[in-house]
Amino acid sequence: MSTASIPSIDIQRYSYDLPAERIASFPLDERDASKLLRFWRHEGGITHHHFRDLAGLLPADSLMVMNSTKVIAARLVASKPTGGRVEVLLADPVAPSTDPAVVLRSSEGSTWNCMIGGRNVQKGMVLAHDAAGLTLTVLEREGTGAVVQLQWNGQQSLAEVLDHIGTLPLPPYLNREVESVDAERYQTVYAREQGSVAAPTAGLHFTHRVLDELAANGIASALLTLHVGLGTFQPVTATDARDHAMHAERFGISRESVHHLFMHASSAQPWVTVVGTTSLRTMESLHALGAQLAQGAIIDPDDLVVDQWAAFDESLRNVDRSTAYGAVLRWMDDNQRTSLWGQTRIMIAPGCHIAAADALITNFHQPGNTLMLLVAAFMGEEHWRRVYEAALNNDYRFLSYGDSSLLIR
Repeated sequence: MSTASIPSIDIQRYSYDLPAERIASFPLDERDASKLLRFWRHEGGITHHHFRDLAGLLPADSLMVMNSTKVIAARLVASKPTGGRVEVLLADPVAPSTDPAVVLRSSEGSTWNCMIGGRNVQKGMVLAHDAAGLTLTVLEREGTGAVVQLQWNGQQSLAEVLDHIGTLPLPPYLNREVESVDAERYQTVYAREQGSVAAPTAGLHFTHRVLDELAANGIASALLTLHVGLGTFQPVTATDARDHAMHAERFGISRESVHHLFMHASSAQPWVTVVGTTSLRTMESLHALGAQLAQGAIIDPDDLVVDQWAAFDESLRNVDRSTAYGAVLRWMDDNQRTSLWGQTRIMIAPGCHIAAADALITNFHQPGNTLMLLVAAFMGEEHWRRVYEAALNNDYRFLSYGDSSLLIR
């Protein structure tokens, strides 16, 4: 889709002053003790709560959608032939599969896109880690980016190798090394599908107690997966965000969850709350796919890619949720698929159409990045700055280990 019909998106309008001391370096002792700012667009009001109050802030019989991805120990320290240390951060697999779950379960070698920190690392160089006899052969190198081939001794899966020698890749803005607390707290309590290099942080506040209270209030849940890549930290360097190339991330959802979405969209209470920007991007990608299918598009299930500008496509705006999800179900059945997997580059930004969610649970994000564009698109340009000022004025903690917000459209 051409950007000619998309209004200019001046990235400077989505920046704000974030004092360094407001960035939470560590999680609170209790996940659900985080503050929760509630904003309701219809009323324009802001109220302050704690995350453990969530069940009472959502309508009964509504649906909550959560990202089940799990962060992998993707950060490795290896040695050059000269003995110098090199840090390697695995990003996403290239071969023999682009599906992280498949590659991580395998005991065979694999090729990954990655970032490399260290001097004089050249194409063809073999990096080594003594444990497990791991070698990383550099196939390509450009700037900090690289493509490496991993090989190791023994019959362990790659996931087992990484669990033994790797560490979690904490966000760079935490400005600290991994500590023991992160092994548990930088994962959601419902994490299942290994493949992310960053946590879906809106979900870090959930406890089993909160989930039980939601269920007791008649609030059902559905799981999907988006494996978070390094692109989530990529700054927007273009003055106009239309010139920013969105990163691709792998997403998936089971037929069972799509059927749940379809039935809920047809119910008397179709309200959907999505947990995190990753869940929203996945839901909007799924709706765009369904809308295209409903309009007769032919889509190869083995080559499913959602375009960066799908949420701005005027031709998809009049397809309701029930129609879109019904089209996806028929397509999955026709192709004998119990789950769908693909890549999405979708950008949620002011001027787009939000089709799949009524409320968003999300943390407070870095100024001037694509997540700020998403938040502004969801709550309305005229509201985001007031919400962030309220958070700053009321001592909310920011970014991955920070506090949360419930934004209601």
